[in-house]
Amino acid sequence: MFRSAIAAALLGAAQLAGAAEASGIATIVEGKAVVIRALSKLDAAEGIRLRADDLVHTGKDTFMRIEYDDGASVDLGPESLLQLNPPARRKSDRPGLYLLSGWLKLISGKPGAHSAPSFGSPQFDLLDLSGAVAARVEAGSGAVFIEQGTARWVDRRTRSAPPVVLRGGDFLAFQRDEAFSLQRRPAPEFVSSMPRTFRDALPSRLEKFHAREVVAKNQGAFSYSEVEPWVNAEPPIRRQFVRLWRAKADDEVFRAALERSLSLHPEWGPVLYPELYEPKPPPQAAPSESKPPPQAAPSGSGAVSGPVAGPLPEPQTGAASH
Repeated sequence: MFRSAIAAALLGAAQLAGAAEASGIATIVEGKAVVIRALSKLDAAEGIRLRADDLVHTGKDTFMRIEYDDGASVDLGPESLLQLNPPARRKSDRPGLYLLSGWLKLISGKPGAHSAPSFGSPQFDLLDLSGAVAARVEAGSGAVFIEQGTARWVDRRTRSAPPVVLRGGDFLAFQRDEAFSLQRRPAPEFVSSMPRTFRDALPSRLEKFHAREVVAKNQGAFSYSEVEPWVNAEPPIRRQFVRLWRAKADDEVFRAALERSLSLHPEWGPVLYPELYEPKPPPQAAPSESKPPPQAAPSGSGAVSGPVAGPLPEPQTGAASH
C-alpha cells in the first residue's frame, strides 16, 4: 500500500512536470507507435500532445513526425526507441532528446535563446545543430548525415574526445570500437536503407492540430519486454526509471524479469531487496571484566591489615669455645 501511494505521487509529479514543459505534437503517424508515459502505455495518434521524457517506440514500417512551436521537428523511422524532450533542452550536461536505437531526422527551428537543437545516443552526441541531420543508431554502431547546416559530433566511446565539426554534406560513421570515418557524401548503404520519408521536404502540419487536442488512448500497463532496452540502457539513462517505475516491482512477472538480469541494472537492488541495504547498527562495546575490590577485615577481629609477615629467623649463636 505504501509503495503504491509513493508511485501514485511520483506519477502525479511526473505528469505535472511534463505539462509544464513545451509540448510537441505528433503531426504524422503512419503505422503503429506507442508512448510510454510514467506507468502507462499510450497509443500514438496524430494530434496527441507529447510530454517531456516520454518514451516513443515506433513499429515496423512506421513513420512519425513530432513538431514544436519554434519550428523544430523530430522524425522517427521504423523500430526506433526515443526519449523525447524539446530538442534544445539539456539534462545535466547532455541533450534531453535521446535516441536509444533506430532512425532519427532532426530539423532545427528558430535559433534559441539558450541552446541549439541536439540529441544524444549511447555512443555519441550531436550538438548545436543548425540545419537538418539524419542519423541511425544500432548496437555498437552509428552514422550521421548533415543534410544542411552545421553541427558538432562528440564521440562518447572515448573520454575527453574533442568534438568534430560537421558541415552540410558530411557523413560520419563508425563500427563498434573502430575509429570513425568522415566522408563528403553519405555511403550508398546508408542512403538505400534510409526511410523514404526522410528524403522528402515535408510541409508543417502543426497549425492543423493547434486548435484541437487529441486524447491519447491508454492501452494499460506495459510489460517488461517493452521497456527492457531502457531498463538496461547506459547508467545515466536507466537510473531515472528506478524511481519512475518503482511500483512495477510489485508485479510478479516484471519483478522476476528484473531479478533474472539484475547484474545489468544493479540500481534495482535496493528496490527488490531493501533488507540487504538497510544500515547496520553500530557494533556494541564488549562489557569490561572488573575484579571485585579486596574485602576489608571486620573491626575488632584482631587481624592485622596489610601484608602478612613470614616467620622471624632464629638468632644465630656463635661457635663453642674450647
